[in-house]
Amino acid sequence: MELIDIEIKLSRQAMIGFNGSSEKSLGTIHLLTYVGGIMLDTKFTVIEFLDMYNIILGTPWIHAMKVVPSTYHQCIKFLTAEGITTIHGRQKAARMCHIHESLFRGPNRL
Repeated sequence: MELIDIEIKLSRQAMIGFNGSSEKSLGTIHLLTYVGGIMLDTKFTVIEFLDMYNIILGTPWIHAMKVVPSTYHQCIKFLTAEGITTIHGRQKAARMCHIHESLFRGPNRL
């Protein structure tokens, strides 16, 4: 996604990656997310780092959406006007991303 720099509010905070590396954020931006029929204004921290993730939705988003996450079942569940909505993770897609990432970076860089 291309973002106009003016939309990003400067905020230089340190972010610690899953591999323990530290990156400085470029700032924060508010974007509308639409998940399971629910639109929510979500604050994102922007970093310039090539990674297998596009976004990581953290505790504030989980609480705002009243989501019940299950790492065991690789899904999230939440209530909508139509009832309980379940969104499943895509294990095969995640595995392929991880394989491509490790090939790109090399085995010692993950």
